[in-house]
Amino acid sequence: MNISSIKTYIALTLVSLFYGVNYSVLKIVVPEYVGPYGFIAFRVLIASGIFWFIHSFNREKIDWKADRWTLILCGLTGVAVNQLLFYKGISLTSAVNGSIIMTLTPVLVLIWASILIGEKITKRKVFGVVLGMVGAVIILYQPDAMLSSGDWRGDILILINGASYACYLVLVKPLMKKYKPMTVVTWVFTLAIIFVIPVGFSQAMDVAFGSLPSKVWWSMAYAIIIVTVVVYFLNAWTLVKVNSSVVGAFIYLQPVFATMTAILFFGEVFLLKHLLAAAFIFSGVWLVTMAKKSS
Repeated sequence: MNISSIKTYIALTLVSLFYGVNYSVLKIVVPEYVGPYGFIAFRVLIASGIFWFIHSFNREKIDWKADRWTLILCGLTGVAVNQLLFYKGISLTSAVNGSIIMTLTPVLVLIWASILIGEKITKRKVFGVVLGMVGAVIILYQPDAMLSSGDWRGDILILINGASYACYLVLVKPLMKKYKPMTVVTWVFTLAIIFVIPVGFSQAMDVAFGSLPSKVWWSMAYAIIIVTVVVYFLNAWTLVKVNSSVVGAFIYLQPVFATMTAILFFGEVFLLKHLLAAAFIFSGVWLVTMAKKSS
């Protein structure tokens, strides 16, 4: 494994770490202080401003005639539908149901990659994705919670959300070969504004900023700067280096880091199932990343 590959896998691991921590951080903000759609509107608007500030130092022209529809679709699938349906879905179903359904995302990435860009599906990749899914289900599965609070409407929205993000990971990869990662994410977020503002405007206007405690401000800063700006840029940068299926496989690390955060900072008890699940997940991710060499 060369230095470039190591940097790529470290970046993908950091993405999963940041997302994993975010599950706990968001509980501080949404929905007690900021409505979910309003918060998404803030995330997209502020992140777009930050991206444009960075992009202004090294601007790159877009071939709008050739790539406008791909960029619009990336803004729709990777930001708007992805974030809006996830929050709406979780409000209708249980977090357990939603988390387990999201483990289908790497599978959907494999399918989309095969259909849209002809990425080869190898047996090793499939086996790695299945191992990761087993580990994620082990760590998340709570039958009592599922039976008591699941709702098929929310489950469907979460599934569409996962399919949308998987589609984004595939659609955006060819753009990464043509433009710089910062150029792509800047325009993806800018175009996403068209979709999220009409939905989140009302909730955004209802926020009482003057009465927000400091913990909410810090949590919002983390979600916007780290989980939005840094994460989307790192995902874009890694797509230059590896296949979409490899980026998708690292999603399985998120429940591991989410559980670690809950154990370390929120008093959750460490169980044997956590260790077993981590073994499955890390083995699955390793198989998918190694499969890249033979695909």
